[in-house]
Amino acid sequence: MNVPPALRQTGTWAILAAFGLGACSRAKEPGAAPAASSAAQAAAPRLELGRTRYELGPMVQDEAVQRSISVHNAGSGPLEIRGVDPSRFCSGSVDPKTIAPGGRAELNVTCRSDLHGPLRETLDIRSNDPRSSRLTVELIANVTPLLAFDTSLVNLEMPFGEERSQEVRLVGTRVDQARIKRRDQAVPDVDVDRLRVDAGQAPGYRIHCRGRKPGTNVGNLILATGLERPQEIAIPYTCKVAGTLVVSPTNPYFNLKVSGAKVVNIDVRSSQPGFEVQAVHVTEGPFTASFERADVGAFRVKVTVLEQLVDHNASAATGKLVILSNDRTEPKKELELFGLGQVNRVERSEQ
Repeated sequence: MNVPPALRQTGTWAILAAFGLGACSRAKEPGAAPAASSAAQAAAPRLELGRTRYELGPMVQDEAVQRSISVHNAGSGPLEIRGVDPSRFCSGSVDPKTIAPGGRAELNVTCRSDLHGPLRETLDIRSNDPRSSRLTVELIANVTPLLAFDTSLVNLEMPFGEERSQEVRLVGTRVDQARIKRRDQAVPDVDVDRLRVDAGQAPGYRIHCRGRKPGTNVGNLILATGLERPQEIAIPYTCKVAGTLVVSPTNPYFNLKVSGAKVVNIDVRSSQPGFEVQAVHVTEGPFTASFERADVGAFRVKVTVLEQLVDHNASAATGKLVILSNDRTEPKKELELFGLGQVNRVERSEQ
């Protein structure tokens, strides 16, 4: 290194050298060694999988399935597997837990589901990979049931006066072993009949709904299987019958604590031509009712709380309203009336 003559003569160079100027100059010279942190980063491990989503293949309810997935260390430092976090139906482990640079190991997966249908689980692999300490593996499968219905719900909707039906069949690996016996109860306007079993067909039932009355009928088709597992299977069904009469609100509510008249107006209408409300009656509770025409095919029913008939110590009042009309689907419509709170009474002093 060239040192100016003035520095050599005065000894200033020796002082600067003592404080490390020479070392700083040497660090900037070509060919100097890289920083220690860069070297450590270059030697870091890197966890890789061929893919992060795996199809497990065929599965059967309550039966374990085992699969192996290759794990690769694509880095230049040793990869340490610190654990595999399980999911509800799947667990896993990596062998060996230490993987040399460029080496491979196996992620051994075990899945067992007590439910049938689509399966979607995830496993989290934890490691010392500095880029990502947690890698998620998604596991996909479709689980065949031991014994079940081929659908999860029967929902039948129909206009008043019509009928609807739907067939359901049994599926699963134990269909031929089952000894079926019905355990459900009858539901109004719903017939459940066993289907004839033809060659190549599984046992099944037909759920048949008759739209005799507007509203909703619900039930469950329940079968005892005669098997150790499952001992019983069930399918819910709903029969919805739509009428032409529309009432709003369907649950009239009164706040008994407010001051003044306590009134609720109920709109009643029908798509039936020539619709008429013929009468309204309060059959239960401290209420009175009247009605008037509101529009073509529409009426307004006015329900009022009779405060003098409400129990002073009660915190609620209930009743029932009956609307009579010429609507062919619901000529007699009943509504529950409900009031909440205590009526505020103003006591008058005696004169």
